Amino acid sequence: MLKKITLFALLFISMGAMAQEAKIAYFNSMEVVPAMPEYTRMQDSIQKKQASIENELKIMGEEYNKKYTAFMEQGDKLDESIKIRRLQEIKDLEERAQNFNQMSQQQLEQLYKSLLEPIQQKVKNAIAEIGAENHFAYILDVASLLYIDPSSTDATPLVKKKLGIK
Repeated sequence: MLKKITLFALLFISMGAMAQEAKIAYFNSMEVVPAMPEYTRMQDSIQKKQASIENELKIMGEEYNKKYTAFMEQGDKLDESIKIRRLQEIKDLEERAQNFNQMSQQQLEQLYKSLLEPIQQKVKNAIAEIGAENHFAYILDVASLLYIDPSSTDATPLVKKKLGIK
């Protein structure tokens, strides 16, 4: 029984010593990620896709306005069956534009996620390497911290260096 108590006490004391030696670092992802060339390329790709979508929506809007204006100008002169058909065309154009806009937004979100994922993975890998090299128990992102103890280490320069960012 005495051996068990002694063993437990030694284990407890060694765990306390390990907790005191744990080094904690932090980094600023909002400073690191936008500085990466991959992030700039990602932003360019998204902007090009967005411009393409906006251009297509503009074309659809012009077509809608053209048909709507023509209908309003000729509405009284048209046969009832023609009015119904043209109104349906206008409604169809409106629905197509709305569907296109929704699909395009989903595609933009998917593009953003697919382009951001390798960037995040690259940052995570760099952080893991820095943690191992410098014996950090944790490396936390400043964005999620409410308080940073002055004794903790700012690993942002190390992360930037590891990623080749100036």
